[in-house]
Amino acid sequence: MKKTITFVALILFSANIFSQTHRFIYDFKYKVDTLDTEYDKQEMALDINPDEVKFYEYQFAVNDSLSRLPQHEYSQYTSQSQQTLKRKINTNNNLNYVQIMMMPYYYVYESNDPIKWKIENETKTLGSYKIQKATTYFGGRNWTAWFTPDIPISEGPYKFRGLPGLILAVEDSQQHFTYQLSRNVNFDKTYDTSGFLEKHYNLNALKINYKTWIKLNLEFYNDPYARMRAEFNPDWFVKINDRRIKSREEFYELTKPTQDQIRREYNPIERDKAIPYPKK
Repeated sequence: MKKTITFVALILFSANIFSQTHRFIYDFKYKVDTLDTEYDKQEMALDINPDEVKFYEYQFAVNDSLSRLPQHEYSQYTSQSQQTLKRKINTNNNLNYVQIMMMPYYYVYESNDPIKWKIENETKTLGSYKIQKATTYFGGRNWTAWFTPDIPISEGPYKFRGLPGLILAVEDSQQHFTYQLSRNVNFDKTYDTSGFLEKHYNLNALKINYKTWIKLNLEFYNDPYARMRAEFNPDWFVKINDRRIKSREEFYELTKPTQDQIRREYNPIERDKAIPYPKK
């Protein structure tokens, strides 16, 4: 972990902390290409409700709020990080909502993700909060987290939970994935995510298992333009990577560069569940 963590003032909680939605927003930095020096960045929302915990890109909530304004143009947002989750409160049983790029389907599969933490003796003071270090090996990576017992919520970003206090920051040893709490907000009512999380706008989540998810991704990798080829109409204006596609045959020429890109930009947060894409 970085030696310093920027202090964030947190809104005070009511006596009954599970009477509403408590949203914690984390700055998330991650590398899709391990050789790249630059990071992709997202703001992630952790919604803690009376019965459920949800984790997703904050941009979903931004778009959802804007779409409710009068005369606002409707727009959709698709996850860039593939970290859209829901679980029952105080459990490690996650529902993972996922999509494959360029495919008009939305899937959900269950996973059980227990995390065994080692709580270290090292502590710090962060503003008015005492924070403590914890470490774990999860998903094929070593992680360090900082949590505060001063906020009695045993949750954190992504699947990281189970410590005796809210996780304020967590990072893997290679610094490929870094979460840091930036701010929070409380809602009087449970925040409704049914339009973008449980469903992806007009797409219902198709229930699958992880084995099927692997199979679907490998099928797409082997022929990423199969659907476009089958549905292609020469009268359509189709442009991919600044190239105008005028025939079905041209899609075959795009297959190898797309496969190269899929392999290059695949850095799964849980390496022990990595999709076994073929090597070159």
